[in-house]
Amino acid sequence: MRVAIRADASARIGSGHVMRCLTLAESLRARGAEVHFVCRAHAGHMAARIEAAGFAVTLLPAPPPVSAPVADADYAAWLGVPAETDAHQMIVALDGWRPDWLVVDHYALDARWQQELRPHCDRIMVIDDLADRDHDCDLLLDQNLVSELAGRYDGCVSSHCGRLLGPDYALLQPRYAELHPRTPPRTGRIQRIFVFFGMVDDANLTGRTIAAFLALERPDIGLDVVIDPESAHAAALREQATAHAHIILHGPLPSLARLMMKADLAIGAGGATSWERCCLGLPSLVVTLAENQTPIAAALDRQGCIRWLGHRDTVSEDMLTSALQEILKTGPASEMSRRCLALVDGRGTDRVAGIMALRHETRLTARLARVDDEALILRWANDPLARRNAFNPAAIDPDGHRAWFHKRLRDPDGCRIYIVETEHGLPIGQVRFELSDDGWTIDYALDASVRGQKLGANLLQSALHAFRRSMRGALVFGRVKADNRPSRNVFERLGFTAEAGGGQLVYRRLL
Repeated sequence: MRVAIRADASARIGSGHVMRCLTLAESLRARGAEVHFVCRAHAGHMAARIEAAGFAVTLLPAPPPVSAPVADADYAAWLGVPAETDAHQMIVALDGWRPDWLVVDHYALDARWQQELRPHCDRIMVIDDLADRDHDCDLLLDQNLVSELAGRYDGCVSSHCGRLLGPDYALLQPRYAELHPRTPPRTGRIQRIFVFFGMVDDANLTGRTIAAFLALERPDIGLDVVIDPESAHAAALREQATAHAHIILHGPLPSLARLMMKADLAIGAGGATSWERCCLGLPSLVVTLAENQTPIAAALDRQGCIRWLGHRDTVSEDMLTSALQEILKTGPASEMSRRCLALVDGRGTDRVAGIMALRHETRLTARLARVDDEALILRWANDPLARRNAFNPAAIDPDGHRAWFHKRLRDPDGCRIYIVETEHGLPIGQVRFELSDDGWTIDYALDASVRGQKLGANLLQSALHAFRRSMRGALVFGRVKADNRPSRNVFERLGFTAEAGGGQLVYRRLL
């Protein structure tokens, strides 16, 4: 598999886009992929960091100097050149090398750029956090937790674009998945605090936090602070920490996991580090630094996974001191820690890489559904496209689904539900066989993450093989709306015969 990644880092953009793409690239390389980065030569472009990780990188020309200040949310200006110019330079950089996947992680690029690159790659994956523009892509990843997540990209991508939505797909380093099952919820008194506001902390929240902590006069509590030694505030931060042995300043680290594991509390920004903290059950006080962080912080606060103090221009040193005093009085938020651990398991990178590695010939296996598959099956059933294609398009109520699901599990003579997985245990869909007077009715659903990869026939074939082992000679059939061409193709590819009538087709086959 060949993968090209288009992502940038700079003083304005920060390092997060390149870092999460590096994490994905390492997982893809472990699966045998060849990965090539293309980045623009902004100040702070991180090409040396990419090359140190063993990946090829091509630098696009540095952008011309900017004469006027650029607003933080003016994402188009982050690119430094017109999008048309970037697309042309990207094509030149590929130099005829055709990737199986082109991964695009850039707030300034949209469907127009992607359409220019379409002829030069097989498939396109977009990594986004904003849902503010159209994309022409085959797979979209948004690892964030926000309200109305399932429909967040409706109208921005095609209905057949695979969608990887939520923290289940958070791009975390493998270390987090290793540590997650060994991390108990925080209990006892707070003895160590971890502070990190990203490598671009131009508002110096780090300095504000150190000052707030020193105001408590608690030398019995250790403070681990990660900073950029080249930042404009680095000298002032060192001066703040001088003569305080319980405050330790750290430079850039390959992973923050070690410091997070040692900590009882974190204070930091609302970006990608949120998912690392959650994965290790670390209670957090969060100050958002950019507008795109606010809906994420609000959702995490509502779910009790963090305490959101506010945006950077509203949070004072006194507010930080007050918040620290309050949480030190009550001790670690054990319930917050448990909620965090339940939200993020750290395996998102492996899930994303596994989905990207899927091919028509990927070996799939079918197993009978278990009680713990309830939430997964409900998610598949309530997928917006699945509801539109269903004969009853109404959303399914969770309580009603639970009663229905448990009843079906207790009736193996009248219902068989199969979960279809890859050889690495990645579930990609379900197939249900339900007994009626006419035979066994088939109902199936593909996970939204693998939509558009033409896996429907493989999914159904795997379940048919498993079902046939105990039900040889059974008549199976599926009802499909006449305008549901993808499902019709699936049944026809597997040798089912069709009967039309009443705006639907009935596909039948004897096993």
